[in-house]
Amino acid sequence: MIDWLNQNSGVLQVITSVCTLAIWLFYAQLLYTTYRRDTRPRLLINKGVGKDDLGSPCLICNMSKEPIFIQCLVVELETSEGVFCTTATDPDESLDDDENRKPVRERTRQGPLHSGACIEVKSFRELIERAAVAGGVQVDDGLPRDREVDFLSLRLTIISIYGPEDHPFGAARTFSLDCSDVQCPQIQPMSLDTERLTSRKDKRQVEQWLWEYI
Repeated sequence: MIDWLNQNSGVLQVITSVCTLAIWLFYAQLLYTTYRRDTRPRLLINKGVGKDDLGSPCLICNMSKEPIFIQCLVVELETSEGVFCTTATDPDESLDDDENRKPVRERTRQGPLHSGACIEVKSFRELIERAAVAGGVQVDDGLPRDREVDFLSLRLTIISIYGPEDHPFGAARTFSLDCSDVQCPQIQPMSLDTERLTSRKDKRQVEQWLWEYI
């Protein structure tokens, strides 16, 4: 056995070196994966509890390890007449003197959101109405007055700055709309999770919205 080890010592050293390198690569990949998970921003856009589907509040939760700074909320309403886009960053377009005396957090949704924190962003009905009005569509209680117009989906995009990152990032979720029953319209998420906007096209759109709405 000793003679065989002596005769094949060179091969054994190579095998040992390869195994050691593989172990180091495994731990390096593990550390990198952990680092990426800890430093990657993660937002959740969800439907909260409400009296009915359209009356449910839209919730934004920061599941990142560090705080984020919300810069802009963009609402896109897909209809049979086209896609209407507007911002929902501020609760109201105009503020009177009484509104201006309120705390900043009550006058705008811009600002920091700490890790594990959650904020409520209007009801889905209000978001639909805001986008519809921006597109010139008259609505009653979240539904189009013109029954020839169909509301198909609602997409909410959050544009934020994450502490370790130098550039803004976007997170979006789309909800399908079923308004066939005017007494009980339905809204349901079209994906199991919130989408991170990482493609070049998405990043260009995020920058365009910032220039337009900020």
